[in-house]
Amino acid sequence: MQKFLTTKSIFLDKQTLWLFVCFVGIRIISFALAGHDLIQAMILFALMMVFAMLYFKKMEYAFYILLGELLLGGAGHFLEFYGLSMRTILVFTFIFLWVAHHISTRELQNRLYIDRKIFYIFFSIVGIAIITALLGLSYGNNATNVIRDLIPFSYFLLLLPFYHLFQEEKTQEYIIRLLTVFLLGGVFFSLFVYFLYSSELGVLHDSFYQWFRDVSMGKITDMGLGFFRIVAPEHLLAVPGILFISSLLMRDEKHHKAWRVLLTLGLLILVLNLSRTYFLAMVIGFLVLKYKHSWKRWFRITIGTFAVYFLLLISVSLISSFGTSSGLGMFGFRFLSMATPQIETSTYTRTALLEPIFMMIKKHPVLGNGLGSEINFFSPLTYEQIKTTQFEWGYLEMATELGILGLSIFLIVICFILYELNKKIQSLSDYHDFYVGLLAGLIALLVMNFTSPILYHVLGVFCLVTIISVVVKPISIFEKVLPLLYRIFNKKHN
Repeated sequence: MQKFLTTKSIFLDKQTLWLFVCFVGIRIISFALAGHDLIQAMILFALMMVFAMLYFKKMEYAFYILLGELLLGGAGHFLEFYGLSMRTILVFTFIFLWVAHHISTRELQNRLYIDRKIFYIFFSIVGIAIITALLGLSYGNNATNVIRDLIPFSYFLLLLPFYHLFQEEKTQEYIIRLLTVFLLGGVFFSLFVYFLYSSELGVLHDSFYQWFRDVSMGKITDMGLGFFRIVAPEHLLAVPGILFISSLLMRDEKHHKAWRVLLTLGLLILVLNLSRTYFLAMVIGFLVLKYKHSWKRWFRITIGTFAVYFLLLISVSLISSFGTSSGLGMFGFRFLSMATPQIETSTYTRTALLEPIFMMIKKHPVLGNGLGSEINFFSPLTYEQIKTTQFEWGYLEMATELGILGLSIFLIVICFILYELNKKIQSLSDYHDFYVGLLAGLIALLVMNFTSPILYHVLGVFCLVTIISVVVKPISIFEKVLPLLYRIFNKKHN
């Protein structure tokens, strides 16, 4: 591997800095333009024109912008064109241009070729999405809600261009820089928001809070003693990222210190998020990482990772509370509420949703109630009847909207991905850490989907599409990926 250690670092590149500037800049611009719909529309229209021109100049340039928005654009609503998010506009523009371009050049048939099993299952998912969308409209579900639920499924269409475009080495290097900036930016932004409210420079329900909740789609919760939960949709990728890095570190060789820095930053995101589901998913993910790893390396990295997690939790809590709280009591209370829901608002409300959800499933068990379904439940806190599209239970929401048939097809896709990942792992006599990390990350997402619609989420679908694009490739693709892993942080030697 000496030749990889004498090649220029992928991370230490000016493109990384520019990506971080974009990460921060889009958030500043979005906050500054909040409420200025006309200006946002003008900017997005200009961006769409530039995006289209770049596509025809070189398709990869438009693809890079799309990937950048997916990973650096948070929930995708930082800029909107009268209700249409920047992410939705870019995704559908790219898909339209990709299909139109390949039809005009008569290359569409070749570009539609991917592994036949994935091809059939992929179109089954798209078919189920269309059928349940039509069912939702026929059942009288709100059209806006139907479209909102349909959009994440449409991202599966990206599988076709992703499958072909991921092959280029420059694209792979760009994705690596994006992922590292995604993690660095996520920590930076979470710490900024945390400091803003923990220091009392900001107060709940101020203008920034409103922007963070309504545009960034995040949550800021005062947990007491100066600790604030900072939750953002993009945090769902932190757990798979932590597991993937940990899998690489479990390989018995010397690793660059930057890998451990990235791992620590990912853990800091989870500490500030303080999600029970994410923590449990991480625990189960680490159990999966034992697969093909030695007991010694697995135990060392696992214990070390959780030790760092609790050290960060205690440190942040002590600093925020001026030494009066270690945060362990708050952490324990969060998990105690899972057994005793009545002691916490979120778990109490979530349990109140179960009975009406099961009633809806019984109403249309096979094909479901259609996309855009709403649930009526009696709030045990306000003693009011509430109507919402937020089911809070991922698999039950899928069963409610897609029916048993749709849920089964979705799970078949997942099982096939798991099967293909395991096949790749078994076929490698060495360097299986890459695929084991992907396997653990995918299983973590499946765990997280129990209490959150992760597989319904745009980033969840993006993660699935990315993994599918990797696993359906022949094992020879790993020969190209391996050098990239060694080159991420290595300095250039003259």
